[in-house]
Amino acid sequence: MSDVPGEIPIPLVNYIQLIRDRRRPYYDIVNFLVKDMEMHYDRMGQIHDTVYTINPRVLQGEIEKVVKNEKLTTVNVCRTILAMLYGSRLREEKDFYVTTTSNGRRNYHIKVNNRTLSSLATFM
Repeated sequence: MSDVPGEIPIPLVNYIQLIRDRRRPYYDIVNFLVKDMEMHYDRMGQIHDTVYTINPRVLQGEIEKVVKNEKLTTVNVCRTILAMLYGSRLREEKDFYVTTTSNGRRNYHIKVNNRTLSSLATFM
């Protein structure tokens, strides 16, 4: 675990390890997101920074079509997204940012470019 930064909260460190160990459904979520980001980036013509937005509830619905798992909850999806972002060493505000709706729901926005895709692929 020495390559996980010390400022990451313990629950996220656990999720990072679950992803690295390729445990379901955590790894499936990250794999789905990275592949979708790559397709999105290619469709956009590899513009310098393309923003990819993740709505956890929509993502959960998409993943449930492919993966059946009782651990697939909105909370676990959100934590897996954060673990993916911090575990791949993406920087908040520079590489990604989080917005909150008036209802308190969060959306995650990732600036997709060659460097962020490379960091995410290396993390997996």
